Amino acid sequence: MKALSFEGSGMEYFKIWIVNVLLTIVTLGLYYPWAKVRNNRYFYANSTLEGRNFEYHATGKQLFIGYLIGMALFIAYVVIGQVSPTGGLIVALLFILALPWIIWRSMKFGMRMTSFSNVRFGFVGKLAGSYINFLVLPILLFAALYGGPIIAMIASLGAVINTILVLAFLALAFLIYAYMRKRNVSYMINGSRYGQGEFITTVETKKFAIILVKVIGLSILTFVGILALIGAILYFTVGMEGLTTMKEMQGDPEAIQEIMGNGMMGVVGLIYLLFIIGSMLIMAYSMTRQRTYTYENTTLDEKITFKSTLKAKPLAFVMVTNLLAIIFSLGLALPWAKVRLARLILENTQVSTDEGFDEYITQKVKEGSALGDQIGDAFDVDVGLGF
Repeated sequence: MKALSFEGSGMEYFKIWIVNVLLTIVTLGLYYPWAKVRNNRYFYANSTLEGRNFEYHATGKQLFIGYLIGMALFIAYVVIGQVSPTGGLIVALLFILALPWIIWRSMKFGMRMTSFSNVRFGFVGKLAGSYINFLVLPILLFAALYGGPIIAMIASLGAVINTILVLAFLALAFLIYAYMRKRNVSYMINGSRYGQGEFITTVETKKFAIILVKVIGLSILTFVGILALIGAILYFTVGMEGLTTMKEMQGDPEAIQEIMGNGMMGVVGLIYLLFIIGSMLIMAYSMTRQRTYTYENTTLDEKITFKSTLKAKPLAFVMVTNLLAIIFSLGLALPWAKVRLARLILENTQVSTDEGFDEYITQKVKEGSALGDQIGDAFDVDVGLGF
């Protein structure tokens, strides 16, 4: 197995990023499609495996068409919503109905605009699958999450029955989510092509359910730990010192109120920060576990295998430190943050490059040269497996 690598640097990308930001501001957002192309081309070109790199072939002009359509729809939604709330709701519902189609076209376009070693990727997933994955199942998940509490409030069946009803609906939501993850991963991977080569994954709902159970358990432990830590801090700082100070200032109510207000602001800030860090830790755990399971059950033409060595702690550390760097630099550290994350993910993505890998790539190059280029619709939104 050989790991991918990222050969770019934060300073190189910063130059691209700052120009993109300035031009996007100057053009009132119209430059955004070209900025996205420049970003993608930089990251793709610097992502390599065995001396071969990825390429992004879309142009700003192609993305500009979809961008204009999206902006026009957004403006229409805002204007119609101001004139008629009912009309705004209808537009929003129409957008939701069209979303699976947009995602489907975006995946076809995005994959077709991507190549590795001069061989294009492709996507052959069916539109019906997109509607099931990105409309039907999310609606069922929403209904399962909120159906129990709503029925319990309306029906008034008693505390015991209401509790059982809510728990039953939550269990159903749990199963729907695990099944939805399995379907999404299978749809995106099994529908993907490398030249004429087929990606195949054999993931199961049961495995995603087990991962979800562990994520829920970690979430409970993390947030209980955060609350316990906050309670201890309040007791040993604000509690004891605050009481002493307030006793000394019994004749000055305004001063006491000011001390309590400042203390509460600090506590709220601490709670907010700890919950962000805790959420990132949980997100990193969920992402790495699903990524590891998916990669080890995915092949390309049953010849090329994959492996993820990404662990939760390193990913969470990079996510948290990136966030802090972006905050304290007022956003200027964003290019370095993106490069750090890209390098970490690629260096922990392995592909089997054993005997036969070069011959396989060479064969795909020969097959691809006879196919010709096909340009899909210029819809490009950020859709992926989440890892």
